Amino acid sequence: MSDLDPDAQHHRRLLVDQVPSMLAYWDSQLLCRFANQAYERWFGVCREKLLGTSIRDLLGPELFAKNEPYIRGALAGKRQIFERIVPGPGGVQRNSLAEYIPHIVDGVVQGFMVQVTELTELKQIQEALRREQEQRAQIEKHAAEVEVLLRERTEMLYVLAHEVRQPLNNASAAMQSAQAEMRGAGMGGASERVVQAQAVIGQVLTSIDNTLAVASLLARPDSIALDDTDIDTWIRIVIADLPESERNRIQVLRETTTRTVVMDMSLMRLALRNVLSNALKFSPNGSKVVVRVADSDEPLALIVDVTDTGPGFSSELRDKLFTRGARGDHKNAGHGLGLYIARQVMQLHGSTVGVIGTAAEGTTLRLTIHQSEMSE
Repeated sequence: MSDLDPDAQHHRRLLVDQVPSMLAYWDSQLLCRFANQAYERWFGVCREKLLGTSIRDLLGPELFAKNEPYIRGALAGKRQIFERIVPGPGGVQRNSLAEYIPHIVDGVVQGFMVQVTELTELKQIQEALRREQEQRAQIEKHAAEVEVLLRERTEMLYVLAHEVRQPLNNASAAMQSAQAEMRGAGMGGASERVVQAQAVIGQVLTSIDNTLAVASLLARPDSIALDDTDIDTWIRIVIADLPESERNRIQVLRETTTRTVVMDMSLMRLALRNVLSNALKFSPNGSKVVVRVADSDEPLALIVDVTDTGPGFSSELRDKLFTRGARGDHKNAGHGLGLYIARQVMQLHGSTVGVIGTAAEGTTLRLTIHQSEMSE
């Protein structure tokens, strides 16, 4: 097909005019010899009127002064590439990439070709990414600062707890010794008051442990430490954590031959202790609390049911039993942390704790310690 073919020329012109970039040719006298339709959109100038017009008149004195070094470079035979903000009609400002390509014939520069491509959208995306990166950096910095504060707070709580717990433990040991001497001397009434004082100390120690547990769970940055744990040892340690006067109330029913379970011993000890303490607290004095240990094949899990002989609780309380601050109707109901901590510990293990039955004759809470995910 000949270059003079009218149809070819039509399509060539159509193609050039559809390109969103400005395309033009300026001769060595800086006069326009060709311009595509994009100039009308960028500068509001009809391309027919632009032909024969000086580039100085098109750009205006300010923009021409900025572009002149590149124009002179192109007329010197050197290709020019640079970025520029090009003003347009209505005050629009277009970020653009300009390219001046020298037209050289027999070593003589006849003029230069111009291609100017808009970068506004790209610049906006780059700016949005930059802001996002800055925000992410600020968030990461803030998160790191919060982590440091949480760690410092936890360390301070542990130091404070040690300073408080040690004297309380010493006082408890002294009271236990005094109680034995009083019983030997026939001072039963005084001995009972010492027992009551020991119970109060036990409640204070439990509150300290629960407060530390909440702080630790909230600030915990790492995953839990899972180990094969002997089930009987775990339960014995938990019962030993309870006040001496309450330990004989716990009845353990072993309905499985499974010896070990995968868990974080320190955390699961806290979970079971809080569930047991709750059962003892809401049962009549001297009544039994039953711990039933069984297993499940589907799902693969160890099942621990804790059943009290208390009066049960309302459906309203059941719905929020494991939330922070939930408390039953009891004179020593505490701060509502015990069962909340138990749920948090179970969730860290990918396991569950819930109510499987409550009535006037008692309530059963079930800890389901899943093993399939834990052992992988």
